[in-house]
Amino acid sequence: MAFDANDLSPHEHFVVDRTANGEVADFTPMAGPDGAKPVIRAGFLRKLLLQLDADWPVRTPGVRLKGVRIEGVLDLTDCSGAGGAGLPALALVECDIPEPVDVSHARLARLSFKGSRMTHLAAVETDIGGELDLCATAPLGAPGQESFTAKLRGARIDGDVLARGAKFARAIDSTDDALMLQGAEIAGNVLLDEGFEAFGCVWLMSARIAGGLTCLNGQFLNRSDDASGQAINADNADIGSVLLRKAKFEGEVRFASARIARDLDLSDGALFRNEFGAALMLANIDIGGQIFGDTAKVHGQLCLQSARVGRNIDLRGAEVAHRTNARGDAFGRAVDAPSVCVGGAALFQGANIKGEIFLADARIEGYLAFGGGRFINGGGWAIRAPNARVGGNLTLKIEEGGFAPHGQKTVIEGGAKFDRAQIDGAVTWLNLELRGPGPDGAKGATLSLADAAIRGPLQARGLTAQQQSVIDLSGATCSGLDDDLKTGWGVEHAALDLDGFAYGRLESADGAGPRLNWLKRMKRFSPQPYAMLAQVYQRAGKRGDARRVLLRQHDLRTLHASGGPITWLLSSAFGLIAGYGFAPIRALRALVLFIAIGIAGVLAMNAQGALVTPSGQQCNGAIEPALYAVDVALPVIDLGQEGRCAPGRTAHAELSPGMEVANTDWRLFEGAALWKWAQAIYSVLGAILTALAVITFSGMMKPRDE
Repeated sequence: MAFDANDLSPHEHFVVDRTANGEVADFTPMAGPDGAKPVIRAGFLRKLLLQLDADWPVRTPGVRLKGVRIEGVLDLTDCSGAGGAGLPALALVECDIPEPVDVSHARLARLSFKGSRMTHLAAVETDIGGELDLCATAPLGAPGQESFTAKLRGARIDGDVLARGAKFARAIDSTDDALMLQGAEIAGNVLLDEGFEAFGCVWLMSARIAGGLTCLNGQFLNRSDDASGQAINADNADIGSVLLRKAKFEGEVRFASARIARDLDLSDGALFRNEFGAALMLANIDIGGQIFGDTAKVHGQLCLQSARVGRNIDLRGAEVAHRTNARGDAFGRAVDAPSVCVGGAALFQGANIKGEIFLADARIEGYLAFGGGRFINGGGWAIRAPNARVGGNLTLKIEEGGFAPHGQKTVIEGGAKFDRAQIDGAVTWLNLELRGPGPDGAKGATLSLADAAIRGPLQARGLTAQQQSVIDLSGATCSGLDDDLKTGWGVEHAALDLDGFAYGRLESADGAGPRLNWLKRMKRFSPQPYAMLAQVYQRAGKRGDARRVLLRQHDLRTLHASGGPITWLLSSAFGLIAGYGFAPIRALRALVLFIAIGIAGVLAMNAQGALVTPSGQQCNGAIEPALYAVDVALPVIDLGQEGRCAPGRTAHAELSPGMEVANTDWRLFEGAALWKWAQAIYSVLGAILTALAVITFSGMMKPRDE
């Protein structure tokens, strides 16, 4: 539609005059009594912006209108001004624009719709030399059918995108989403904050934002019953920083494979809700700074799979709950972070996590802390970090003055697994409560550090656990064991698995007695934990404690590993007589008792006339009874006693004649023969006892230092 000066309405003449003077055409004083705004035709604005009429000059800063109603479609598609220099700035402030505005593929100095009510803005691959101002824009339409969408795919904006307090809403019958910035290149910031609302998805996929994305106090609402709705999609985006503090998101928020040069801030109670699905998708994200997520609330899954974070992941006081049914009594993987790489610390202190924290193959350069949190996943694993690598400490304790919103305990309901983890610092638990049911149908909770390599000490204090609980340290290693035996391992009947557990020293002053009671709690007998404890005592110079531990080890090995009653009998006798070679005092006592029995036997034989000289006379004073007993018992010593007297029968001996064996000269149980057998057995037993004494006193069985 063509325009000339004679076609213009008085309002349009006013616009020409103000624009020629570089002023704002402000119509707010001209509004009707019912708030009706003066009308300006879209065709007039198009001609004015294209500067096709020499009598309509446009002076810097451009075409600026306030408080009007734009009639018709404002179509500036592919317009770039005279000589391709670009169109002047266009500002339609506090205007009503019921028809679409299309500036796709156009070039403009700046563009503003601040405070206007609109239905649709199209700026696909538009080139804007300054900022795009959509602050306080709002939907327009019939009551209950208001809508406003902006399609800015591939736009190039050299300033900020301002949408503070703006309200976007897709039409019921439209396939467009609320705000579409896919592939946009923005030299400044994108501000979707301070009362911003979007009913529909905000698309930032593959966008390049040199400044920051700010959603402070915004609302992004696009939740669906099947959890497929997306509140924000910024997959593969490249952004300077992201601020989502105090914002509300209903529907999935996606930053998969995005790159954030500085920080991602989810703190101050930012709310993410997408139950039964992923609420915050950060898989493969690359963050140069850190994640601030303290006190964030996530209803759905937080996914950090293969994420790379330059500094800390801070989820202190965060709430994450991934429910898997409508009743809310079953939970899935709440924090899904396998293979996450963190340049600093991973902080879960004071967090309330319902569902599993999965940190398999995680690489955390700093420390990993769970103190004061509640980690709830009854019947499953609440924390699972197999093969994780932690550069600092792994702590399940509240630091002095630390954040503890749930009381002075760290609570794990279900199980915590750190199998095969490598921890360069210490592992510490203090005021830790384990609750069942545990994983795999167990009635009690499980804390597992099986095969973990801990360079620092294991510090165990203040553990509350029910009888069916299990603490698994099988195959684990640490530099030292710094624990409180009374409080650090739960109730007495909580089971321990210490098979293969190795430690360099004991920090506590507990003797062998309490430590043996600690080992007694093992689910099944294994000699290694006893040998380990004895070795540590030996290195510390506590040889008595080491000997006591090894005696208990051999007692239990005899009980549990004997091949039959004979083996058990012999092993038990070895333990009773010589303490399995570790108790010289036992061997000495056994020798003294054995010699005393021999002396009594010598005296008894002589009294019965069964001890005779070579000439057949009663021995009487020919020998010394004690020396005779020693001479018979100790085969390595010849005291010249056995040659003087030997078992036999004197003429007046009072010995049993025994029983005749038919057709032979033999008699059963004949007295002299019985004494000969007794002396032979005494001699054999003496030889065995002598060998055991030599082994014991030589220290052949004592533990050696490594």
